[in-house]
Amino acid sequence: MRVPFNRRKQIRRSIGAGLTVLMLGGAVPAMAQTAAPAPAATPEPSAANVALAKELLSVNGEAGSFDALIPGVIEQTAGSFVQANPDLIRELRDVARAIAPEYEARKNEITDILAKVYASHFTEAELKEIVAFYRTPTGKKLVDERQPVLDEGLRSIQAWSGRFAREMEGRIREEMKKRGYTI
Repeated sequence: MRVPFNRRKQIRRSIGAGLTVLMLGGAVPAMAQTAAPAPAATPEPSAANVALAKELLSVNGEAGSFDALIPGVIEQTAGSFVQANPDLIRELRDVARAIAPEYEARKNEITDILAKVYASHFTEAELKEIVAFYRTPTGKKLVDERQPVLDEGLRSIQAWSGRFAREMEGRIREEMKKRGYTI
């Protein structure tokens, strides 16, 4: 089945957002288990810095990359009830679709969180420079080409990984043979 380009882009964003959630969700328990000292309190970024960071998220396309996060969490949560209630799968999907619009406005919360992080890592002058870059033809091209570049890079890395694994298989067999084992 051929998936339309816009749907593929949306699927990639959903996967990216889902992976982000999984990575963040997986990091919380791991962080809780370590006995690292609490980080020193950093001052809240200024409103101007946060506004510039939000502008950056808009021009570099990151704000839109989380569009599928809320519907994905809602679907995943509704789906978690399916195992215990398999006969309710259709109703659970309907409920997920019905309540999703209520939560769409909460996308701004995600942008706010990310903007505060950017604002705490970059000065106002740096954010202005970064925003200015993304408004240049090269910056716009970077936004437009980012996904195809990442896709091509991932395919190339996967191909390299396969070749490397075959190379390592041969090398390990060779070393084991030196030790008297045939595998």
